Amino acid sequence: MSLENTLLTYQKMMELQLEDIREKYNHKGNKRSNVENIIRDFLKEYLPPSNRIGQGEIVDTDGKVSNQTDIIITNEYHPFINENLHAPARFFIEGVSCVGEVKSILNSADLIEILKNCKKFKELKITFDGGTEIRMPQNSDVDRYVKRRPYFLFAFESQLTLETIKNKIDEYNQENNIRYTEQIDGIFLLDRGYIINVADGEGSIVYRNEDGSIMEGFVPVSKDINEKILVGFLSWIHIVTPRIMMYQSFLTKYL
Repeated sequence: MSLENTLLTYQKMMELQLEDIREKYNHKGNKRSNVENIIRDFLKEYLPPSNRIGQGEIVDTDGKVSNQTDIIITNEYHPFINENLHAPARFFIEGVSCVGEVKSILNSADLIEILKNCKKFKELKITFDGGTEIRMPQNSDVDRYVKRRPYFLFAFESQLTLETIKNKIDEYNQENNIRYTEQIDGIFLLDRGYIINVADGEGSIVYRNEDGSIMEGFVPVSKDINEKILVGFLSWIHIVTPRIMMYQSFLTKYL
């Protein structure tokens, strides 16, 4: 069986797990924590062992702190100080590769709250030493995934269509003057499809119109066109995760 078919089977298993959680748990908090664990367990299986999967807050050297975050993917430079990754902890932004939020059912209020959380997270400052090497094409990806870190939303079900979500995101970004470097990077909905923010179209992820022109902004991909949502999700994470070589520990800046 190919990896894509394996992931499609895993996707169907996730849908069954959601139904099982609904049957077992009445308390909203229990449902939420179990749904988050499904995604954490999936990422643990399909990311390198150097990428540990936790939850909690992220801090920068100026003392700014993100809101509570469901999924925090660390890189190989983050110190091994959070032994119990099932409990919320505090992480250092330089040691974070990617973060995300998880919802069992996405609604309008959730979406706006997540966009606010994303902006706050993207405002964290990442410090680099002179010897740091960036292994990523020198384009808009550097501003979005290296000088910041990618931010995603994963939902099992959505009350909103892909087009409605795209319109609400565009409207929120325009009304609040959100720069492309502070916008959400990917939205993955197990029951509807996904939306990828390709920004200026100059990055590693490229979509084209029928006439061959490069698409910009938020690009929706319906489940009717591509049912393999987990394939898209995992591919996106591997593409946007920054390749960085650090020759000095960033931890001294926090001491």
